[in-house]
Amino acid sequence: MSDLIESFMKQNNGQVTTADARKLGVNPHLLIDLANRGKLERVGRGVYIDPAIFEDDMYILQYRFSKGVYCKDTALFLHHMIDRTPDRYQMNFPRGYNPSSIGEFPVRAYRQKSEWHELGIEEVLSPGQHKVRVYNVERTLCDILRTRDSSDSETIRQAMLSYSQLKQKDIGRLVRYANLFKVREKINNYMEVLL
Repeated sequence: MSDLIESFMKQNNGQVTTADARKLGVNPHLLIDLANRGKLERVGRGVYIDPAIFEDDMYILQYRFSKGVYCKDTALFLHHMIDRTPDRYQMNFPRGYNPSSIGEFPVRAYRQKSEWHELGIEEVLSPGQHKVRVYNVERTLCDILRTRDSSDSETIRQAMLSYSQLKQKDIGRLVRYANLFKVREKINNYMEVLL
């Protein structure tokens, strides 16, 4: 294996993409060759891992569907606000964006107008320790309360309780988002009990 690729993968939790190879000045075809020889494992288009390490599904999906943002229960999981791993990842995309192959993956896709899609995005570490895009906690709380496809009551209760115990919460931002997404009354009902 190329020393450059090997060194990069050690710093990147055992993962490399064709874009990474190009940035390193390495021909991306080397990755295909390494995969054919069993030195790397191809886990998605342009995404390779060291076969000896655990693969990071959330990072691979983020790489593959770069316009996607983890939302709802998946975002709660990434923010450590619920303790159960989602069986299907929830991702939000801008309206009109339709990745053709998304049905092949355990992803529930949502679509929103661009100005709402971009609101409240931040990066957190996935369980595999890679940065992924996710909605902030306040945006996520509003998303799980919206009437269409809201989360189950136990998930909502656990998330609201976790939020009430956070040291770094932004109540002002929560209220702004609650007004925008028309869930202010629901948010108030939970916060009156918990805060």
